[in-house]
Amino acid sequence: MRSNWSPERGRWGPAGEVIALARDPYRPRTPIIGMVMVFLALAIVGVTAYLHLGWWSLIGYAAAAVIAVVGGWLLFKDVPEPPHSGPGASR
Repeated sequence: MRSNWSPERGRWGPAGEVIALARDPYRPRTPIIGMVMVFLALAIVGVTAYLHLGWWSLIGYAAAAVIAVVGGWLLFKDVPEPPHSGPGASR
């Protein structure tokens, strides 16, 4: 019996045709969302530094750090691995 799933060709329909799978609508926007999150983290740090709220500033800096890390991951997660000439190739 033939499998209904092939990662290269999509999903097979009842007559053998390839059915296009639903795509994530936010995938093309993830770098933009990540960039906005990094700038939001910078703004949070700026406001927190301006207000000087003592120990409450720690919460602002921690939130900014988490937002910056998640935003940076979203920004660069789709960058492809650099090409190389094979296994064990020197860089």
